[in-house]
Amino acid sequence: MIEARYEQIAEQIRDSIRNGARQVGQSLESEAALAAEYEVAPGTVREALRLLVSEGTLGGRRGARKTVLRKPRPAAVAEEFRSFAQWASAHGRTPGGHVIEQGWHIAGKENAAALNVDPRARVLRVLRVRLLDGEKVMVERTSYPEELGELVEKVPADAASVSGWLEQEHGIVFAGADHVFSATVCGQQDAALLEVSRGRPLLRHLRRSRDGAGSPLEISEDRYLANILSVAMSNGRNVNPISWLTADEQNWF
Repeated sequence: MIEARYEQIAEQIRDSIRNGARQVGQSLESEAALAAEYEVAPGTVREALRLLVSEGTLGGRRGARKTVLRKPRPAAVAEEFRSFAQWASAHGRTPGGHVIEQGWHIAGKENAAALNVDPRARVLRVLRVRLLDGEKVMVERTSYPEELGELVEKVPADAASVSGWLEQEHGIVFAGADHVFSATVCGQQDAALLEVSRGRPLLRHLRRSRDGAGSPLEISEDRYLANILSVAMSNGRNVNPISWLTADEQNWF
């Protein structure tokens, strides 16, 4: 899997902690020493360290050497929620789905900013119903920039994983994603697609996926039946991955 260089370095540091080469409580080498070790610019090392600090593996004041706070979680955890299919497979479930409709639209200001494209550019919008072990559990509304959308048009309608198909067929890797979760209720279209009553609670999931260089690949609004998915995370004095957003900020973060 292709990842940004700083992500590769972060994972190598995690591995060194997992295998005991670096111990909890031990200080890392200086940024300059790490840059020399990994043969990269100091700024690349700085990004890797920032990532490790944000997840709570490392701690320390800005400008000071970082200290190992805890052993990182298993590597698979970071993979789980890049896409619905990856999350389902990581939990031993069978993902599926089918396309209800898709078509080309003008991006507009909001989607253009989220996808880093011109507001007048075309985006492909796809409406899917997603399945878990054969049961309808989620409605997915996804927008793709033009170049990627032209490939997505060729994805089989019943493909379990669009991102998996794109990686296998075209080498396009969905390396990471940003997420916002909130509560909503089931409207008329979602109720019909999921075969449930209107007004039923749904978990709303805004997702922006990106490649290894950080470029947006898609934006999606996913609406899950509320009994299907819950979200858990940990935070503390040295790491706080939770960002509280207003309703307006959630629309495209």
